Amino acid sequence: MTTINNPFVMYGYKGAEYFCDREKETEKMMTSLHNERNITLVAPRRMGKTGLIHHVFQQLEKQYDDVKCFYLDIFATKNLEQMVQLMASEIIGKLDTISQSALRKVQEFFSSWRPTLTIDELTGIPTFSLDLKPNEGRESLKRIFEYMKQSGKRCYVAIDEFQQIMNYPENGVEALIRSYIQFLPNVYFVFSGSQQHMMEEMFLSANRPFFQSSLVMSLPCIAESKYLSFANRLLSSQKREVDVDTFTYIYSQA
Repeated sequence: MTTINNPFVMYGYKGAEYFCDREKETEKMMTSLHNERNITLVAPRRMGKTGLIHHVFQQLEKQYDDVKCFYLDIFATKNLEQMVQLMASEIIGKLDTISQSALRKVQEFFSSWRPTLTIDELTGIPTFSLDLKPNEGRESLKRIFEYMKQSGKRCYVAIDEFQQIMNYPENGVEALIRSYIQFLPNVYFVFSGSQQHMMEEMFLSANRPFFQSSLVMSLPCIAESKYLSFANRLLSSQKREVDVDTFTYIYSQA
């Protein structure tokens, strides 16, 4: 376990040891995903959505064999092509052994988009990028989903800040993604977003493609008493402790 100086993790995921509470949410998400349900996770920024997703994915990979989890943050993407490029870099090649035959198979599968392969020098993990032409994002997205389907592996994909697709210039992206994912028997999704109104409109409105397609969850604040116990447990290893009044001030400022 990597030691960190500040137990108040505000960004990212540092591992289960530094993950506070969320036992009920973790169990609910793991059970739902294992039982083949998609999840919509809605909460304001800095409420811990990303950490919860990574925590759930880590537990799933520990508990079940032949499971692959992928996390995508599409907040910075401006169109469907950029989203597909991000998916390609995160997913393609990660479902295969790092053998020449396996990598050759991937390159042949995506040959129309001239995949470029790079190997991480430290981990040996392959990364592919696709040379997408304008207006090929839809077909490329379908191809990536087919790649996951044909892998035979159970895949979990989290798409964070999912409401960003509403800002894409292409028409019908919602319906397009919905039409693809409903035919993936081994791939399940977590759609996460911080814009509550937009996410609820997408997933709770009867006239939208994603209506009743997933379990909708929200994240409340972590109870102060639980957070205090968590913090002092970690601080105790450094022979330190935070008193109730000081913690209450920190908690109210977070």
